[in-house]
Amino acid sequence: MLYLASQFAWFLTAAFALGLVMGWIGHDGSAFRLLGRTAGWFAAIWGLGAALTWLQFLNGEPATWVESALLFTGVYVAGCVVAGLLRGTRAPAAVDAEVKPAPAAAMPPVEGEADIPGQRPAGLVAAKDDKPDDLKLIKGVGRQNEARLHGLGIWHFEQMAGWTPRNIEWVGSYLAFPGRIEREDWVGQAKTLATGGETEFAMRAKAGLVETSRDDGSVGQDNVAELATGGAAGKPEGKPAA
Repeated sequence: MLYLASQFAWFLTAAFALGLVMGWIGHDGSAFRLLGRTAGWFAAIWGLGAALTWLQFLNGEPATWVESALLFTGVYVAGCVVAGLLRGTRAPAAVDAEVKPAPAAAMPPVEGEADIPGQRPAGLVAAKDDKPDDLKLIKGVGRQNEARLHGLGIWHFEQMAGWTPRNIEWVGSYLAFPGRIEREDWVGQAKTLATGGETEFAMRAKAGLVETSRDDGSVGQDNVAELATGGAAGKPEGKPAA
């Protein structure tokens, strides 16, 4: 193989240069990784070819062609790797400077919040992409409770699906119905809806069969209650039809 390398030195240099160019152009600016499924397959095939020639399973002209292919592909890939490493070392700083997101605004506190048992769940000032989920598809969340949850920054099923027992305790106390969230399994329903599933209640609500869950078509974007000032949201909403 060393003999072939000396004979094709200029061609190998050209292959390396081509690898540099293609590696630079093809890199997406993310951190460069040497390991991956494609790299693994290439290494396996390259190693197999090298074994066939070096162990003399192939001889003569077939061996020469295989060794030449190994040389050129190896040098070309080496050029791609070098280009990826060079570009990968400088890309993150530029990306961070350009697309570093602004810190999210904090939700306003509830008066007496520290006295409410449990832990308040994290909220969002506004729904993601201004597209809140219809929380009224959860049994136990009618228009009033949806407004109160929006006031706390709860807009999406995935937020409710991630509530811890301490979050559930806090929200239940704030909405003035401790234990109801657990009994009606808001978190379980939210997990199903967040992953694209359906519950029996959600199907009935979408069909307009649940009065307290009917929507005007806006999915509650403007349905936001003022935060309570006394540590509880006031009179709880009536239980919806089963």
